[in-house]
Amino acid sequence: MSSAYDQLKSTLFGEIVRPGDEGYEYGIARWSDNSVQQAAYVVFPKNAEDVAAAIKFAKAEKVDIAVCGGGHSWSGSSSTTGLVIHLGKYLNTARCDPDAKLIYVGGGAVWEPVDKAGAEHGLATVAGTVNHTGVGGLVLGGGWGWLTGQHGLALDNLAQITIVLASGEIVTANETEHPDLFWGCRGGGSNFGVITEFVFKAHPQRSTVFFSFIWFPVDRLEEIVTTMEEWLETAGQNETCHWGYFRGGPGSENGEPVIRLMYFYNGPVDEARKAAKNFYDLGPAGELAFDEMPYVQLNSIQNLAMGHGGRKYCKGITVKPKLTYEAVKALITAIDESVKDEPEFAASGALFEFTPKQAVLSVPLDATAYAGRGTGRECLTFIFYKTPSLDSKARTAVRGYCEAVAQTTPVADRAGKGDDAIGVAYANYDPEPKGAALVFGPNYARLREVKRKYDPEGVFNKWYPIEPAAAA
Repeated sequence: MSSAYDQLKSTLFGEIVRPGDEGYEYGIARWSDNSVQQAAYVVFPKNAEDVAAAIKFAKAEKVDIAVCGGGHSWSGSSSTTGLVIHLGKYLNTARCDPDAKLIYVGGGAVWEPVDKAGAEHGLATVAGTVNHTGVGGLVLGGGWGWLTGQHGLALDNLAQITIVLASGEIVTANETEHPDLFWGCRGGGSNFGVITEFVFKAHPQRSTVFFSFIWFPVDRLEEIVTTMEEWLETAGQNETCHWGYFRGGPGSENGEPVIRLMYFYNGPVDEARKAAKNFYDLGPAGELAFDEMPYVQLNSIQNLAMGHGGRKYCKGITVKPKLTYEAVKALITAIDESVKDEPEFAASGALFEFTPKQAVLSVPLDATAYAGRGTGRECLTFIFYKTPSLDSKARTAVRGYCEAVAQTTPVADRAGKGDDAIGVAYANYDPEPKGAALVFGPNYARLREVKRKYDPEGVFNKWYPIEPAAAA
């Protein structure tokens, strides 16, 4: 055991563990078992100073660094064989300042305490749609949620961060302090440092909302695609519908394939059912409705289906400008063929996120580093399975799902804004390495300058790593 290790261990307010130590298995566990790596060290910091010490130790020992909050990244970006800075054990709380309408969130928190902290004061910020997802990974890469139609992306609601840089310096970044760094972190992922605190803008939020699972047999697909596109053209900012092809869950208790809608309306039930009239007029096979769901429960509705453990592979694709029946039919055919070939892939499916984008598109493309403000339709394809030897086959199958769509209809091919540059597939949904230049598009040159200033050695390189600009 090195003297540097001993010194770090004795000075941390938190802990550092190695293989075989108590807490190590918790430190490397991830939402998906195929994202687990055997780290040499795991640090559980209690404050920003602990993070700074861990970074200095890793650099001195010449080991790779990964940062873990909620551990949901299926690309494996929160794991390493080097040193993991695990923020989730201690830096995991949230508190609300109702007078300032701000929510202060620990760098390793998941969304559940954020939702609860705001709800105590009738406030909310844009959160993920699964409340055990980590705040950090979601917001730094974009952050779509049920409230996006009203308030934009999660990163559009970020007011300030406390970040530990590669040098070990601890800085505050916002619109007036280190504004270039603040700009880069809003969309640039974990490329610039370790964030130990987020501060979010909070908005007035009613205590109850409407949410419903509505399902149809698969042979109604063509009508459903047409109806979904018609609905989205006129959808209001206070509603969102995620829908797709599933086996299991409401309407599919025995695992039979089903087309299922998850409809959200931020208002009373009578308004909600009028707004969703297009769906009800189709004559659903069934519905499981929550007329007055407490808002704090909204982001837990998918927790069971999206639980920790098992092996998972997911990949996103963005269709432009609209989704077609032919594309969805081709996708379903590809899924069915893979399940027939490998029965363990029965928990395969596809999710289409139909979110009104007016609030997202109202933000100029160069206002943040995020470069996916396009008008396309986001799709997430997935396989949940258990057997490690099927990892390669699962990746190939999911890539095949996306390829089936791409061969049938135009898909996003570059970053940008609006109809012209539809936006490459949402980076948080895509584990495939396609290069930071493509992901960040017109914002990449500026990001390279920010990287040169704050992390010129590329210490943080786990999520679409940005190449620092050459020295002037």
